[in-house]
Amino acid sequence: MPINSMISRRTLLLAAAAPTASIEAITKGPRHHFFGYYGIPPWNKSQKLIVCLESEFQDHLPDSNESAQVVLIEPATRKLTRIASTRAWNLQQGAMLHWNPLSPENEILFNDQLDGNLVTVVLNVQNGKRRTLPMPLAGVSNNGRHALCLNYARLARLRPVVGIRGIKDTSSPVDHPEDDGAFLMDFETGKTKKVLSVAETYRRLKDRYPELNDKPMFFNHTVFSKDDKRFFVLSRCFKNNRLESAMFSANLDGSDIREAVPYGRGISHFDWKNGREIIATFRDDQSKMRHYLFEDGKQNFQVLGADFFGVDGHCSYSPDTEWIVSDANHAEDQTKELLLFHPASNRGYSLGRQKVGSYLSGDTRCDLHPRFSRDGKQICFDSISADGTRQQHFLIEG
Repeated sequence: MPINSMISRRTLLLAAAAPTASIEAITKGPRHHFFGYYGIPPWNKSQKLIVCLESEFQDHLPDSNESAQVVLIEPATRKLTRIASTRAWNLQQGAMLHWNPLSPENEILFNDQLDGNLVTVVLNVQNGKRRTLPMPLAGVSNNGRHALCLNYARLARLRPVVGIRGIKDTSSPVDHPEDDGAFLMDFETGKTKKVLSVAETYRRLKDRYPELNDKPMFFNHTVFSKDDKRFFVLSRCFKNNRLESAMFSANLDGSDIREAVPYGRGISHFDWKNGREIIATFRDDQSKMRHYLFEDGKQNFQVLGADFFGVDGHCSYSPDTEWIVSDANHAEDQTKELLLFHPASNRGYSLGRQKVGSYLSGDTRCDLHPRFSRDGKQICFDSISADGTRQQHFLIEG
C-alpha cells in the first residue's frame, strides 16, 4: 500500500539515512493513465479517490477529434471508473484536472471542447451534475473563487506541447497582442476579464531586449499565490530555437505588475511557497540550472540544494512547506529521477530512477511531474511502466 511518502519518517531523514522505498504503478495498460501536471493534488479531500486521464496513445500530440477519458481510481483497490471524456488535453498537462476547492470531495474541474470553443467543465463525480464555464482553466485559486485562463489556440501554434489543437485563435495576429494574455474567470458567474496582456509584458522588456521586437510572444503557466492575492505567469518566446521567458507577477486585477525573474535566465518550473515567496528553476551566471527561493518582485535569489539539485526539475512544496519534491532527467541512461529535499537541513534524497526510454524528451515526453497528497504523506507521479505504457505511480514501502 502507499507509504507515508517518507515524510512521516523525519527522524530517519534528518539522520541522513537514505529512505528505502520501491515504486509501483497503480494503473496498468494497455491504455495509458496519467494526470499531467505537477503541484496539483489528484486526490480528493478524503484521499480515497484519484482523478486522471486515460488515452489510447502516447506517441503523438492529440488532434481535436481525439478524446481522452476522465477516470477515477481508488488507490486502495486499484478500481478504475470512467466518468467523462475530453477533447481539450495534451500529454504534458492533461486536461488541467483539479478537484474543486469549494467541493474537494465530490467535484472536479477540467477543460473540454463545446461547439468549437474551449470551456471549463465542473462535474460532480457522485451524481453526474455538470455545468460549463466559458473559458478553459490554466490555474485554480486555492479558495475556489477564480480561475486563470490562457489562449490555448495561440499555444497550439507557438508551443504545441502545451496547446490544444483544432480551436480558432481569435486574438489579433500580431507578435505582441493587446487582446491576449492572462484572463481571470469567476467560477460562480463565469464572468471573465483580461488582467494582464502579452503586449504589457513586451513593453516592460523591449527596451532592454530589442531582439523581442520581431518574436511572437505568448503566456504560459499561471499560478495563484497561496493567499490568492497575486498570481504569476511566464511571458515566453523562442530565441534561436531555445525557449526563453520572464516571470511576471500581479494582483488579481492586474495591478502592481512586477518582474519576478528577468528575461533570459531560462526560468522553467516553479511554485509559490506562500503569499510572498516563490521557488523556481532557472540558470545562474554560469548557465547552470538551479533551484531558487526568492521574494516576489525583489529578485533576492537564494540557491536551494546547491550540491543536490544539479539540473532543472518540476519543483513544488509539501502542504506544510517543509519539503520540496522535484525530478531530474538523466540522458545517459534515459531515466528520470524522483528527488526529495529538506530545506531546513539542506539535505536531499533520491527516491528512485525511472526508465522512460524514448519518452525522456520531446513533445511526447513523460515527465514525472511529482505531486504531494493533500496531507503531505504521499507522492504520486507519471512514468513509463515496464510494458512501455504511461501510468500513475506511487511510492511503496520497502
